[in-house]
Amino acid sequence: MRHVTVNFVRFGAPGEGEAALRRATCLVENARHLRRHGRSDGATLDIVLLGDIEALSPETRAELARPPCRLHDGRAAYEALIARHPRLMERFSGPYGVIGFALLRWTLIARLFPGEPVLCYDGDVLHNVPLRGLERAFAGLTTTATSTCFAAVADPGWFRAWERAVADLEDDPGRFDRLMQPLAGTGATPQLSAEEFLAKVLIENGTLRQDPLPASFPYWLVPNPHALPRLHCYVRPRGAPERLETPMRYERRDGIDWVNGRPVAFWHLQKPFLNQLGVLNALDGSDPARHPGRVPALSFYGRFPYAALVRAVDPYHDELSMPMPGPELRPLARTMAAAEQRHWREGTPLAGNPFSPAAIYRRYFEEGDLGLLFNDRTWPVPGTWA
Repeated sequence: MRHVTVNFVRFGAPGEGEAALRRATCLVENARHLRRHGRSDGATLDIVLLGDIEALSPETRAELARPPCRLHDGRAAYEALIARHPRLMERFSGPYGVIGFALLRWTLIARLFPGEPVLCYDGDVLHNVPLRGLERAFAGLTTTATSTCFAAVADPGWFRAWERAVADLEDDPGRFDRLMQPLAGTGATPQLSAEEFLAKVLIENGTLRQDPLPASFPYWLVPNPHALPRLHCYVRPRGAPERLETPMRYERRDGIDWVNGRPVAFWHLQKPFLNQLGVLNALDGSDPARHPGRVPALSFYGRFPYAALVRAVDPYHDELSMPMPGPELRPLARTMAAAEQRHWREGTPLAGNPFSPAAIYRRYFEEGDLGLLFNDRTWPVPGTWA
């Protein structure tokens, strides 16, 4: 079974590609994490890179190529897919924008590793349990984490169904809007996360296989840590709970994070959760008067969170919502956003940028643990954590 993550390096001025990759992913941190804890258990994480690979420093490429990781250049196969989907790429942010890339990556994986069962991860996934353990748990299963941040694909028909669906979108540009009609009136804006919403519709209409998890499944799949205790995102899970029992209990044993007595399969360090961790990181050692006590995400993909914004990409927001910061936190959010932008603009070394995945990894996975956030003093909703 393959463990695969596909990511692109943006084209731009010198240094921009490296900075963008280190800002948007935790590939380097995950590679180090796997080595530091011996998490591969003899398995390999295949890292496929696209775009301006030469923009990466030799040190970064070496980190991504060192066992248990293996680095692949997927550009030739990807360029062939780009050429077949010009209208789709024009509509959805281009081949080196997040949405256009996401639509094509599944077919690319099938091309690069034909016929093989694969476990596919977003680049902002940090492994928590050994890769071999994940192989055993997902053997024979074809499913997602209710978000395509992760997919286990044992049935190659899943890839074929996705490829046909994307080909149909290329041939008929209006098909996407017709497929999304069932979401009309929900507040969702599928264009903002086209690949996730396409997967949702195709799973729910039976085009894409989505196996239920067995009751004995040994790990929690957490697509959106900032929305805990909710355990689903774009699709309701079958065969598994929709939420965790509260108050939740967190602990780290031998480098592995457990919640309510069960390990989390991996941590999805997506932008709102990364912002929560980064804000808490930035507040460490600052003027105590600035610390709000409870720390929600103060940025939702670059904007101050409010219900309509979150609802646009979260079809279940009104059932189990992401904690919304109150208006009293707007000044702090502006201060934090300005600080983060300044760090990236000025090229602050990653270790000194409290919002970078590198600094967040050091704080929460080397020096401390996620108990710094997962507690009843800091988590934004009282009573969520014991």
